Amino acid sequence: ATIIRQRFWSDGISDNACQELDIRREFGARANILILTMLNQVPTDPVAVAAFTRTAHTLVEWWDSDDEREHPRNYDIEFAMAEFLSNFSMRTFDDAVATVLQPLLDAVDRHPRDIQWVVRNLVVAEDRWPNTPRFWVVWKLFADSIRRAGWLIRLDDHEYPMGNELLPVIFLGTDWKENVRHWRSIEGYADYVHALFEDLSPSSAVLDAYIRFLFHIGEQSLPNAFVRVADCLRLGDVQKMLRKTNTVFMLEILLQRHVYGRPLELKRERPIREAVLFLLDTLVEQGSSRAFLMRDDFVTPIPAT
Repeated sequence: ATIIRQRFWSDGISDNACQELDIRREFGARANILILTMLNQVPTDPVAVAAFTRTAHTLVEWWDSDDEREHPRNYDIEFAMAEFLSNFSMRTFDDAVATVLQPLLDAVDRHPRDIQWVVRNLVVAEDRWPNTPRFWVVWKLFADSIRRAGWLIRLDDHEYPMGNELLPVIFLGTDWKENVRHWRSIEGYADYVHALFEDLSPSSAVLDAYIRFLFHIGEQSLPNAFVRVADCLRLGDVQKMLRKTNTVFMLEILLQRHVYGRPLELKRERPIREAVLFLLDTLVEQGSSRAFLMRDDFVTPIPAT
C-alpha cells in the first residue's frame, strides 16, 4: 500500500483520491492500471487477489452497461485490464483463480465477444511463459462456461452469431504462424479440446473452430480426429455445417496430407477408413474437386510389393 501511495503522489494523485478510487470511471481506471502493474508482481498477496477480482467485476459492469454509458468505451483500458487478468490468473495460487475469474466466467453467456480477449491473452501468456498445468485449469473454467452458454443453440441461425468470435479462441485455432503444426503446451491435454468438441451441439461454427484447431496445432490428433469430424457431420445438417468456404478448404488440406502422405495409416483401422471415406463422399457431394480426386486414390487398392 505504501509503494502504491508513493507512486500516486509522484503522478500528482492525492492520497484521498487513492483511498476513494472509483475504477469504473476513466480517471480511476487509468490509476488502476498502475496498481495492477505493481500488484501483478505479488500474485499470491490477498490485496492483489482482491484488486484483480474487483477489476474483473468492473469489466463486466462496463460490458453490461455499454448502451447506457455516458462516454464511448475505452478499448485500450479494457484490453489492458483483460491482459492483466489473464497474466495474473496464470500466476496466482490455485484457490484464487476461480475467485478472480468468476465475474468473467458468469459473463460468457452475455459477452462472448469481449471474453475472447481474455482467453487469447491466456494463450499468449502460456506461449511466452509456460505454466501448462495452470493454463489448462483456467482453460477448462472457460470451456465449462461455454458448455452452458445459451447462444450455442443459435449458432447456425445467423451469418455472424453471438459466440462466433469466442469459439475459435477456446479451440486454440487462432493467431498461429502459417507453418506451425504443433504446440508443446497441448501435449497430454489434447483430450480436453476433443471432449469440448464432442460435448457441443453440431454447428458450422463449432465444426469450423475444431477443424481450425486440427489445421494449426492439433495435427498430431490425426487421423483419429477424422472420426470425430465425421461423427459430427453425421449428427448435424451437412449443408449448414459446411457452408463456410474456409471449413471445406482446411478439411480438404488435412485430408490431402494423409490420403497422399500416409494412406496406409488411414486404411489400417476400420473406423478411421470409414470416417475418411465418409468425409470424402460428403465433400464430393458439396462439389469438391479435390475430394473427388482423393476419393479415387483412396479406394484404389495399393499394389503389393
